Amino acid sequence: MADITTGEMKKTLGLTGLTSNAMALIAPGAFLWLTFAIQAATGTTGPAMWAGVFGALLLCLATAVCYAEMAKLYPGTGSSYYFAEQSFLNHDKAWKYARISKFIVGWASHLYYWIYPGVMVGVMGIFTGFIVGTLYPNFMSASNPGIFFMMAGAIFYAFAIAYIAHRGVNSSTSVNLAINGIQVFALLVFAV
Repeated sequence: MADITTGEMKKTLGLTGLTSNAMALIAPGAFLWLTFAIQAATGTTGPAMWAGVFGALLLCLATAVCYAEMAKLYPGTGSSYYFAEQSFLNHDKAWKYARISKFIVGWASHLYYWIYPGVMVGVMGIFTGFIVGTLYPNFMSASNPGIFFMMAGAIFYAFAIAYIAHRGVNSSTSVNLAINGIQVFALLVFAV
């Protein structure tokens, strides 16, 4: 039997959850860990990465606070294109740009959410090939692990991430908190 809903939204995420999810979108792991080899070659590893982590954290906090304030101002769906439209509708001279701003922000967000996951799973396939090739050099080359291995890794990560998303916002927030915690712990170890 189907659950009866009241149509009322229930708050499930606080500032920590929003910040963790924003941090996952900014992907400090994708951009910081991939620069580790470059930073290791220059002799600055952990300390140089901390500036990126703190910058990402500040950006995440700013994003969470802005979305919280916009949600108070414009209660509704809570999406970026809705906020863009509402901000133009509240001004006498700018209301005629409301639909075009909603269209541009909506399509930019839509394309971002299609392109970013593809880039993410592709990078994870390449990164997995690099790690396996580094740990097991007799098995495969770290510099060229092979297109089929990288494709298999990308497909694996696509299904793993889809499963996490299927579990819901609370499960994905828990995974994001764990991953961010592991990254910060590893950065502490590298910095020391």
